Amino acid sequence: MFFAADVSPGLCAIALDERCAIQCAAARLHQDAAGLEGASSLFLKLLSEQPTIALWHLFASGMADHNVTKSQSPQVEASGVAGGLEATSRYLEVELSLTFDGQTSQIRLLYFVDYMQRFARTHARQLEERKARACSQSPKSLSESVRASAISLDAVLDRMTLTIGECSQLEIGSVLPLTSADAGRLSLCAETVNGSVDIGTGELGVWKRQRAVKLHTPISESFAREIVEL
Repeated sequence: MFFAADVSPGLCAIALDERCAIQCAAARLHQDAAGLEGASSLFLKLLSEQPTIALWHLFASGMADHNVTKSQSPQVEASGVAGGLEATSRYLEVELSLTFDGQTSQIRLLYFVDYMQRFARTHARQLEERKARACSQSPKSLSESVRASAISLDAVLDRMTLTIGECSQLEIGSVLPLTSADAGRLSLCAETVNGSVDIGTGELGVWKRQRAVKLHTPISESFAREIVEL
């Protein structure tokens, strides 16, 4: 199947071999592929058009200037592809191998070389620009960025362990005894990339007419060391 140059300037055509076409037809007709052996080429072509267009959407969606949202079919005659399949035009053929019932089949993709060269140059330039931006960030600016990022702090009164079955039975009005809870001692926890970490202890109080936690201990040495080393 050939694709119009205005909506597919890079991917020009997709070709399925007979076994792939039979598999497409069998899937659409909801029948065994063996029953379609010997079917006419025109019949198989018609039944494989929709899957081939779906493949085009899949491969072309990540390529610049390919309009996969256009409502009308991208299918055209051979002369309508990028380069017009003229003798002076250059193309790149990519062959994909699939296995059906132990037998190998091929899907062939035809790309317009001029487009692919432009695509490769643009991609390489964008990579270099990203590398340059990354290198322009000094260690100090990276450290300041990390220090300015937000983390979650939790004041925890007590912790308990329940089975999944016990958790599934919880409902409004359930009572969970806090056997190890100390109303004057709260654990202050920080959410880090390694999970929740206890960084200090404190007690619940009031500050400026609002509930607050007053620390009893400095933050943990390991946590403080990580911050200093940023």
